[in-house]
Amino acid sequence: MISGFLIGIGLAYLLTLFHVDQAIIAGIKDIIRIDIGHSGFYLLLGIVGGISRVMIGGFITGLVVAYIFTFIKIDHVIIEGLKEWFKYDMSMGGYYLLFAIIGAAVSFLKVVRVFLRPIFFVFGAKEKKNSR
Repeated sequence: MISGFLIGIGLAYLLTLFHVDQAIIAGIKDIIRIDIGHSGFYLLLGIVGGISRVMIGGFITGLVVAYIFTFIKIDHVIIEGLKEWFKYDMSMGGYYLLFAIIGAAVSFLKVVRVFLRPIFFVFGAKEKKNSR
């Protein structure tokens, strides 16, 4: 857990070097309405890394997917679609944060599925045995 926290802090430092931190901080301010600042940004990524290093990978993957969508001009379609469906005006920071959170959540759910697979296998085997 501590190593994941330190990896998260290291990732926050790298994202600060590439100026991605401003987009994430602005996204949190836009979506959750909380101004976390730089210290909160480091703490957020440290906590995400402490919970699961896999979530850090999903977080980065979500940012990469958001960037690719921006590169091929799909970002405006997504932002306008969210505005139309949910009546919520989102900035580019919110857009990047949304993809980062979705990436982290999907990674976390994959880990949960891997850990729960043996349980479902055991219950599935008992049900097949009883039906014979």
